[in-house]
Amino acid sequence: MHTPQRIAGIALLAPLLLVTACGGSSGSDRTGVTPGPSVTTPSPLPTRTALERAALRPGDVPGFTVTGAVPGGSAADATVSDKRQCQPLADLLSGRPAAGAKETVARTLASADPKAVGRGVTVTLSVYGTGGAQKALAGLRTAVRACGSGFKPVIGGVTGATVAVAGRPALKTGDDDLRFALGFAAGGPGARQDFVVIRTGSTVSCFRGADSTLAHSFDVPKAVVTAQLGKLGAPLSKRG
Repeated sequence: MHTPQRIAGIALLAPLLLVTACGGSSGSDRTGVTPGPSVTTPSPLPTRTALERAALRPGDVPGFTVTGAVPGGSAADATVSDKRQCQPLADLLSGRPAAGAKETVARTLASADPKAVGRGVTVTLSVYGTGGAQKALAGLRTAVRACGSGFKPVIGGVTGATVAVAGRPALKTGDDDLRFALGFAAGGPGARQDFVVIRTGSTVSCFRGADSTLAHSFDVPKAVVTAQLGKLGAPLSKRG
């Protein structure tokens, strides 16, 4: 039977389970989520489209292993917010891009440091039609501002513990960007996850840093952002 804390843990950790599998598992975490057989085999890295070719590959970021991932996970793990205005944030917890994406690819990066098992980053790249990328960033920015009191994730009809929402200083890179943290108090010090979302033209890059063991918080490393923006051909200098 799902408890609210377990549901919140699934919402926050599901896209990071592959990171744990690739970087080594520390067993069950504090929410009772244990990586199962379905997440122990990394997905292959496709090269069929320009977006896939622009996504990170092994060797692009020193200190991290890179594997493929399936954007959004399964429909059964889709996260719904109890507040309509917070749904864009709930979508991110499921690893889903903002509505309207024409193509989405994802990568998981696991720390190669044996002292940092479970820490990693998921990177999701999404391409939009005219005005779609701008709309996606605007929707997330509005959600962060409107959901300062948090929201409750609902998975399979079961409501979980409140997810806290906190804005963070943006990196001021790309054409537009924002940064914020999502987390839940019942999960321990590492329940907070770092989100960096950057628009470069019609492409939105979403970086999610987390420790799947919930023992530590883990901010998205600058090296990961720099490597991905470089592959997208985006300027690396900060905006004024």
